Amino acid sequence: MKTPRNYNCKDEELVVVCDYVQTSLQRDLSDFTAFATKFNQHYLADFQGKIQAIRQIVFPYDKTNELKIVTACLYAGMDELINFLDRLEGYIKLSKNAVPISATDFGTFALKKKIRSRDAEGTLKELQQVISNVEKYREPLEEQGLSHKAMEQLSAAFDEINTGNQKQYEIVSSRRILTVENINMLNALYAQMMEICGIGKILYKKSQKEKLPDYTFVYLKKKVRIA
Repeated sequence: MKTPRNYNCKDEELVVVCDYVQTSLQRDLSDFTAFATKFNQHYLADFQGKIQAIRQIVFPYDKTNELKIVTACLYAGMDELINFLDRLEGYIKLSKNAVPISATDFGTFALKKKIRSRDAEGTLKELQQVISNVEKYREPLEEQGLSHKAMEQLSAAFDEINTGNQKQYEIVSSRRILTVENINMLNALYAQMMEICGIGKILYKKSQKEKLPDYTFVYLKKKVRIA
């Protein structure tokens, strides 16, 4: 059974809200300690440690950077196809009746549209159609100048884009699974943050009302979303 989240915000938002609360706790630690001795430097350090541990889970630096690199390579590979498709359309026109379908029916226009919209899955689907038609009309296209090397590059482009798309999916999935696997840690962090907020409201409800927003989850959540 899936462990439920005890908080009604995004994981990323929870981390930032906890950052705000730990800053307030650090500022007001003497007041908290006077109220209850458990709120000491050790308690603060424990809270800060939990935030840092969760930050590494929710914002994994290595995975984020890897995703940027993979995505950039994927899009670059897709963009390289545009020039090839322009040339292929030229060969289709030169072939005239020997290739009895238009560039639109051949699939090049649809493929360009998918590339420009950064739709990797759609690009692969339309690219399969173009490759199939290139094979079907290989002879008249070769007569007009389409080289065997160019056709090999088309197949290689499919493999490259497919590999990049799969890698991108794997990274995104691993980040999602990483967060789900640590939901108990996120719930524990939320519980500690709410404990601090609860005491903060007791301490400053009448004496320093201006500090209340610093210990109000709803207010801090809105602050994060505006930022």
